[in-house]
Amino acid sequence: MKNLIALTSLMLLTVSTSSIAKNIYADVQVTDIEPKNQVIWERANKNTPEYPLELARSGIQGCTVLSFNISDAGKTENVEIIKSIPSKHLGRYSRNMLKEWNWVPALTRSDISPEKRTLRLDFCMGSESTEQTQKACLQQTQLACN
Repeated sequence: MKNLIALTSLMLLTVSTSSIAKNIYADVQVTDIEPKNQVIWERANKNTPEYPLELARSGIQGCTVLSFNISDAGKTENVEIIKSIPSKHLGRYSRNMLKEWNWVPALTRSDISPEKRTLRLDFCMGSESTEQTQKACLQQTQLACN
């Protein structure tokens, strides 16, 4: 099962430009900024988020930093775009993606409470392989998103 999840964590997109179709390997990396550890909530679906098809067709890559709250019911609320590079367009997609996420308690505790979070989403594409794209995206996460 873990191998199946790893294989599906990167998705293959076929993008048409004119009459020529080419394969694009897309990856979205999620990096927690605040808090980095001892979180109250974790994502219910830990699979790699889907790369928006419209962004892939447009060739848009980059990063977005978002701040948000997780309610005591595990819902994403008050999403704010802190930084979005190269454009606000990527930020809007990121915000909409994040609004759909559900959260589950990270630990079995009776004192579950709302939590303020900040995270970074890196959107990367490549044309050689899933491995090349994944490696490039991990390198991108080390760069400043500003």
